Amino acid sequence: MVSISNKTKWLLLALTSILLSWAAYSVFYNSDVESEAQSFQADFWALEKRQNQFKKSLYDVVNSNTIAHLWTIEELHKSDFDIHILRNDSLVYWNSNQIDLEQTFSKANAHFVGKFSNGYYLVDQLKIHDLQVFVSSKIKSEFFYENNALKNDLSTAFNTTNEVSIQWEQNSNNTPILSLNDKTLFYVTIHQEKSIGTTKQLLIYCLYAFGFLSLFIAVTKIIIVYAHHYKWLIIVYPLFLLLLRFLSIHFGWIKLFSEFELYDPILYANSSLIPSLGSLVLTLVVVSIVVWWVLYFLNVLREGTKKGAFVLVVAYLSLLVFSGFISYIFESLIINSSISLKIDEVFSLSLYSVIALVIISALFLAYYLLVRQISVNLVRSRIPLNRLALLWFISGVLFIFIEIIYVQKNIFNALWPVLLNALFFYLATKNTRINALKYHVAIVIVIAFYGAVILFENNESNEHQKRDLFANQLITDQDPNMELEYASTLEELVQNPNFYHLVDEKDLFTAPNLGIEIENCCFGEFWERYELSFFFFQPDGTPLMDYISNQSKTQEEIEHLIDVHSSASSIAEDLYFVKDYYDQLSYIGRREITRSDSTKLFFYILFKSKKIPEQIGFPRLLMNEKSYALQDLEDYSIARYSNDKLVMRFGSYNFPTRINYFKDKLDKSSGFVETDGLSHLIYQQEDGQAVVISKPEKRGIEQLSTFSYLVLFFGIFALIVLLIFNWKTIFPLKALQLSLKVQLVLIGMVVGSFIIFAYVAIQNVTRQYGVYTNDNLKEKIYSVETEIDQKIGSKTSLDPAIQGDYLNYILKKFANVFVTDINFYALDGSLFATSQPKLFDKGVSTKQMNHGAFYAMNFDQRSEFIHLEQIGELSFLSAYLPYKNHEGELLGYINLQHFSKQNSFENQMNDFIVAVINIAVLLLVITVVVAIFVSGWITTPLRLIQQSFRKVELGKENKPIAYKGDDEIGALVKDYNNKLVELELKAMQLAKSERETAWREMAKQVAHEIKNPLTPMKLSVQHFQRSFDVNDPKAKEKMQRIANSLIEQIDALTKIANEFSNFAKMPKANEESLNLIPILYNIVDLYSSNKVVIELVVDKDKEWTIFADRNLIIRVFNNLVKNAIQATPEKSITKITIACQEEANNYLISVHDQGLGIPIEIQKKMFSPNFTTKTTGSGLGLAMVKQIINNHNGEIWFESEKGSGTTFYIRLPKVNV
Repeated sequence: MVSISNKTKWLLLALTSILLSWAAYSVFYNSDVESEAQSFQADFWALEKRQNQFKKSLYDVVNSNTIAHLWTIEELHKSDFDIHILRNDSLVYWNSNQIDLEQTFSKANAHFVGKFSNGYYLVDQLKIHDLQVFVSSKIKSEFFYENNALKNDLSTAFNTTNEVSIQWEQNSNNTPILSLNDKTLFYVTIHQEKSIGTTKQLLIYCLYAFGFLSLFIAVTKIIIVYAHHYKWLIIVYPLFLLLLRFLSIHFGWIKLFSEFELYDPILYANSSLIPSLGSLVLTLVVVSIVVWWVLYFLNVLREGTKKGAFVLVVAYLSLLVFSGFISYIFESLIINSSISLKIDEVFSLSLYSVIALVIISALFLAYYLLVRQISVNLVRSRIPLNRLALLWFISGVLFIFIEIIYVQKNIFNALWPVLLNALFFYLATKNTRINALKYHVAIVIVIAFYGAVILFENNESNEHQKRDLFANQLITDQDPNMELEYASTLEELVQNPNFYHLVDEKDLFTAPNLGIEIENCCFGEFWERYELSFFFFQPDGTPLMDYISNQSKTQEEIEHLIDVHSSASSIAEDLYFVKDYYDQLSYIGRREITRSDSTKLFFYILFKSKKIPEQIGFPRLLMNEKSYALQDLEDYSIARYSNDKLVMRFGSYNFPTRINYFKDKLDKSSGFVETDGLSHLIYQQEDGQAVVISKPEKRGIEQLSTFSYLVLFFGIFALIVLLIFNWKTIFPLKALQLSLKVQLVLIGMVVGSFIIFAYVAIQNVTRQYGVYTNDNLKEKIYSVETEIDQKIGSKTSLDPAIQGDYLNYILKKFANVFVTDINFYALDGSLFATSQPKLFDKGVSTKQMNHGAFYAMNFDQRSEFIHLEQIGELSFLSAYLPYKNHEGELLGYINLQHFSKQNSFENQMNDFIVAVINIAVLLLVITVVVAIFVSGWITTPLRLIQQSFRKVELGKENKPIAYKGDDEIGALVKDYNNKLVELELKAMQLAKSERETAWREMAKQVAHEIKNPLTPMKLSVQHFQRSFDVNDPKAKEKMQRIANSLIEQIDALTKIANEFSNFAKMPKANEESLNLIPILYNIVDLYSSNKVVIELVVDKDKEWTIFADRNLIIRVFNNLVKNAIQATPEKSITKITIACQEEANNYLISVHDQGLGIPIEIQKKMFSPNFTTKTTGSGLGLAMVKQIINNHNGEIWFESEKGSGTTFYIRLPKVNV
């Protein structure tokens, strides 16, 4: 009944998990487009209502305050709505620079949705006197670039997780979004699938996988019942499961959740049998059921038989194959996946990293359970220990040989199972308690050491392969796809009237702005992988525009580049590949064009690859995720050499100016070199081009950290498994052992101390770095002020048409010097010049000064101001300084943006936190090991006292504890030893008293037993004396009758004397090794009859060898069987069951009768001498049985229930124990 209930629970659990998985999938992933559109409409109306309410309150505030006072109102600064106030088309107040109001729109439209440079906004206009007030709320971000910092997401006012796109025209797929007055403002397209995160995907999949695991468990529990009757199922069922899983993969039966990232082969793909991480999880679910099945039948296996021993040997050899499977999966999770398993780099890990580690831990746990059961069973089998040692040695040597020669050629893959097997064999042969913490720690250390070695080797191999790939991509920028795209793009460009319009209206633009306009007009997304520069020259070589830039070039310089450093493309006409990476250029395009006035122009395009992004300013913001920039290159230092000379360097390493420095350390043209604590990849081509990619080598502490992290993770995993399956025995915590309490206290102290230390250290470092950064920013901004003062300090005013281009040029120059972006704002807060115009022209940032900085500069009259600003999801420090000319007149505000150093700070903080965590984990592991030894050192004397107390027996020699310490435990041991002496004396006195009492009681009993027949004998003799007559004809008959009576009584006296003699003086035992089974069969044959039925439950094929006296053991079972027969009521058939059970070190024999049972009140007296429940007998039978069993180091006890009979239990030690 219990098993059926258990199966039902698992079935219900499976059904619940699968249904929850489906429900979560429906809620999180699939959606009803119509209901999502309705939800979007409702959210928009709610936003519109809030904005209308705010607009009304803002009207009162603006109407009753001056502009100057508005800047002081904190509620407006912190409002969720963007506020912009214009007077005569000039911006006089703003609380946000997220929206660019320079764009044209109908000012007559008081309520509309507009597309601005960085997204869609709901905008309200209102007129207050001579002020034009704009209130806006973002609906959806729409940046020109999309990357980690700039995401095109809906604002937080909308709850839908579906992908949403906004249109101005209606089509068959979109839905109109109405205002509160039923006017259509725009249209939205709700995409069917929701964009759900990794966490929700994993939640759905975990429920799904657990449901199938529960289903397999329920089915397996049902199959187990039949497997006991049909032995072939033991082999067929696990093979069927594995075959079923193979077929499901081969034919693609399971396609559920295939859109999840878990099934993305980019994340993980190993082979056709393991095509994804999701598939691997399901495979391991099946493997776990097979492991559980094997463990179950190993546990009930009769290892003493030849068949059982053979099965165990096969299982042991299969275990080595299983270890190979574990190593294979482990390495594949590193090599064949994009999952980061660089455990010492904590911030590089993801949820998938945790899943991979859980998979590895689960496989090692399965191996641990299997090898533990198999090793114990093998030691218990008939196989001699020397043969087991030979089996371990030969199989281990062969396994190592096969691994090195034929498989993965990594000796560690073969060593870890061989060493673990040896450890478990040793523990099993010593009959050691395997559950002890120190052995588990040893096992975790062995596995963690192997894991650290594999992780380090394979991560290093992956990193080298990645560097090889980078080097191949960096060694040349020549790209046939680019050349094909250029040919088509240029043809479209020269036929595009907008291009000629821009060239004709060149006076409206600065040179950088014209280039950006040409990009927007004529160059699509493909060209995001290049930084483009455009130059126009008249036929005489005169530039069409004033190219004031540190990257500007004359026509002669460009032609020189083409003639000397470039080679013509074979695909695109007038395109030239810069073969020696001169000036870090990739291509140069040249074309002669004819303007609308029929004049000729030479048009040049310079292409600079973005594979290596700029280190100055905001390189990540000006790059799409689809750009070809190699983001991982930020972790490296890179140098490019052309004809032995350094032409480009990136990163912190100080590269030599000539590549010969590396060639001297390399015995071939390309390869890895380790020098100066760095690992360098030198990659050279025959044309003289070379790339060096360098990275710091892993230090010893970092390698040790990987081991420490694995010890910690495996330990936590084992602890969680232990808590799940043994929580009833662990809680309440008062059941914990003292040694474990000591270990937990020590570990807790270390963890607590490091948490406090880490928190204080991180706070302190952050504060110090903040002070350092502020000081550094101040130093830089004052230096920039000095440089600008030298250039324009004599000016009394600034005109964008006159100084704008020039100031852009010098700011770009200073940005290169000070390695930061620099902006210059006019007195009204508008952008005057910048070192990074594309940041504003592409709408990433608006051309308005931060409102908080403007208030600090203009109203608070601050001499300097530093605070945090944000673009998208990127936060950075920004410093402002008022700039005054030589006359002390304020001309504008200088702004330095500290992004590059902010990124550096974040990396340094990450490195510091990782270092703290690494040290903490390492010390935690050391603390665990030390805690085990310390707790053992503390509790060993207590354990000795516990064992000594357990062994204390009255009347036997009790050894004192040898402890030399003079501490509290020493005092306890001393008192214990003193008490042993006292106890020995008291035991002798007690034994003497008990012997005297026993003999007095026995004397009384003997006197009573003798007196009983003597009294009738005396009366008979007296009666005979009085009545005897010689002449009586019946005298002889009377004498014979009296003689018979006397003889009968004398025989009774003799019997009583013999029984007491046998009890008082047991014969000397003649002990030998004997098989208990034949003795029991003889007992059954002796007492079995028509009225006595004896059933013997025992395995005939086994030998139960004990060391005992044959006659005394026969006497024991004779007595028990006689008592069982006599306990059965008359006229009833006696039924007796003798059952045998083998334990680890003993044999347990039970003799059960179906008599009336023994009353509770007399059960305590059953083994007392001279006590009997029968009308006849001396009451010495059970007392002698107990004495015989005790003399053979055994135990005897009984259980009795009134009306159900009595069972006597005898436990005798095995002969080899």
